[in-house]
Amino acid sequence: MTDTANDERPGFGDYEVTDEAVIPAPVDEVWAVLSDLATWLDWWTLIRVIPRDPDAPTVVHPGQRFRIEGSRPGATETRGWNVAVREVVANERIELEYTDGDLVGRTAWELEAVPDGTLAKYIYRGVHATVEQSAATFAKYGTRLHSTAMACDALAGLARAVAGEPLDDEWRADVQRRMAAGVSALDFMSG
Repeated sequence: MTDTANDERPGFGDYEVTDEAVIPAPVDEVWAVLSDLATWLDWWTLIRVIPRDPDAPTVVHPGQRFRIEGSRPGATETRGWNVAVREVVANERIELEYTDGDLVGRTAWELEAVPDGTLAKYIYRGVHATVEQSAATFAKYGTRLHSTAMACDALAGLARAVAGEPLDDEWRADVQRRMAAGVSALDFMSG
C-alpha cells in the first residue's frame, strides 16, 4: 500500500473539490431522483452505473456496491471504478467510496434547501488515479475535467430529470457537444 497523503502529483493527496448547482425543486423531489441508482443512467449520460448485485434494490443504502464506467468525448477507452455506498442520510447526503479500479477515494452527493430550491453538490475528497492513463488525465487537467463533466452532464441532467424534462438523444448529443467544447477549452488553457 502506498501512502499518498503527502504525494504532490496531481490527483494525489488530500484535497476537496465541490461542484454544485441550484435545482429549482424541493429537496425531497431531488432526493427521489438522486437516491435511486436506476435513474442515474437516464440523467448522467457520460457514465454507466452497473450494480454489483443486479437483483438488489436500486435505492441507495449503506453497503451497496456498484461500478461506474465511462469515457469523455473523443476518448477511445472506457475507464471504470468500483463504488461502495458508505452512508446515507435521507434528503441530505450519500457518502461514497471509490474502492478500486481506475480511481480511488471518497466522494459524496449533498443536498441543501435554499431559497430557490435545492443546492445539489458533488464533492470529490482526495480521489486519485491508480492507473497510468487516468494519472495522465489528472496530470493534464487536475480536477477541472471532472468539474466540466459535472456541470455539463451530471448536475444539469439531475435538474432536467427532477423537472421532468426530456433526457433523450437530443439531450445526450447536447451533453457530448458541451463536454467536447469544455475539453477543448481545457486543452487551450493547459497548452
